[in-house]
Amino acid sequence: MFRAGITLAIFVALSAWVGAQGPAPAPRLSAADHLRLLRVNRVLLADLVNNGVRMTAKDDPLHRAAVCADSMRALGLAMQRAADGQDPDRVAELAGHLEAIVRDGLVPNLDDATQIIPPGSARAGELKQLRERATRELDEFRAAVPSNGKVGDDARVRDVRGKLDRLREKLK
Repeated sequence: MFRAGITLAIFVALSAWVGAQGPAPAPRLSAADHLRLLRVNRVLLADLVNNGVRMTAKDDPLHRAAVCADSMRALGLAMQRAADGQDPDRVAELAGHLEAIVRDGLVPNLDDATQIIPPGSARAGELKQLRERATRELDEFRAAVPSNGKVGDDARVRDVRGKLDRLREKLK
């Protein structure tokens, strides 16, 4: 009986010690914070969902590229507002989503459209205009993120600025 008690006490002590070794739990957001974030993201979420639905309307890479460009614009405008509000966490998060839309959606669809649209056709003109508009807007969004200050000095924001620069080269 005595041996079982000592063994149990040792296991309890070891369990407590092991449990204390892990990382601290992430802070939980309050209901008020969740509501505030939902209000801030409501329009952006609606735009992104609507664009996702629009993307499925046609099996055409030029159409999909145009929808991706619209999604890029929605994310870019939200990123600009976050930069104006001096919120580096939100800027980095939105810029990461913007990067994914451009890298995984816009650029591949523009490349696919370039492969199937004959040069000199009316659709080739649409493709060129879309590529130029996307490049111009990406430049505007990147320029809206300051290179110094609270937002610009954040390491994640600097990293995203470099990624956006590389993506711009792929849009050309």
